[in-house]
Amino acid sequence: MNEKNPVMLLFPLDKARQFGQKYLFIGRALSKIIFSLEYDLQKAEINIEKEKYALASLISAAIYGIIFLFIGLAFGVVLTRGLTNTVFILMGVFSFFGFIAALIFHLFYPKIQANSIASQVDQELLFAMRTMLIQLSSGISLFEAIRSISRSDYGQVSREFEDVVRDINSGRSETAALEKLAFKTNSEILKKTIWQILTTIKSGGSIVSAINSQIDELVNLQKNSIKNYAAALNLWTLVYLIVAAALPSLGVTFLVIASSIGSSGIGKEAVILIAILAITTQAGLIFVIKSQVPKVIKWFYEPLQFILQC
Repeated sequence: MNEKNPVMLLFPLDKARQFGQKYLFIGRALSKIIFSLEYDLQKAEINIEKEKYALASLISAAIYGIIFLFIGLAFGVVLTRGLTNTVFILMGVFSFFGFIAALIFHLFYPKIQANSIASQVDQELLFAMRTMLIQLSSGISLFEAIRSISRSDYGQVSREFEDVVRDINSGRSETAALEKLAFKTNSEILKKTIWQILTTIKSGGSIVSAINSQIDELVNLQKNSIKNYAAALNLWTLVYLIVAAALPSLGVTFLVIASSIGSSGIGKEAVILIAILAITTQAGLIFVIKSQVPKVIKWFYEPLQFILQC
């Protein structure tokens, strides 16, 4: 089975699927740490058993631990200019935290990926629902409207509806196929829309009215998310200025004053370390700010992305 490997996972899923029962008890124990791992894998469209994925995550984390062992060696040698006990301590610390961080990231990655897919759904859902509304209003059946969306260019929404069409063609009823989508998706908006449609079908009401109300609610939700992000961005801008400009400058100034009082100069290694920490912190803040950009329709989303890139 040839598919894209999860981000940063160094052990291929194709090989993970070939694990024998002899070693799966390790993966089974690890998978219990994240109780929702099985469902997260399904929602993230990662087709592998949770025990095998957890074992592959452990192997990948061990590889990262070895990589960070050598990073700690290089970092320690640069700081101490020799192979001292401090270097071995740094090697152990780097290796341990690299292993733990990689393992946690791998185990939580399916949930992150499922949320990413849900964001893609939310971004395209408004256009897809408007298309469905127009088609249902013109007398087209619900199944034909769903099939039309699955064949259109609505990104992840089209792919989700492709699964619905496939299930219906294989013998499932429309309600059963839509229920499966509602349980599978991580998008709360799509989930609510599907349940609204199902409730309307079972009660014999108008699907057009139900979808129309969901479209109005979706528009208001997107507008509110943009307003909330704009308000939060002011605080993040202040935090970024403090971390990116104020703290590094004050830190270097404090070290210079302290070294002059203690009759010892500030080393080049300390300045390099401060610069590396400042750059890493800035990159982390930029990632956090960018990750909080509301995944709304493209007319709003692309200008927000442009602002962040500037």
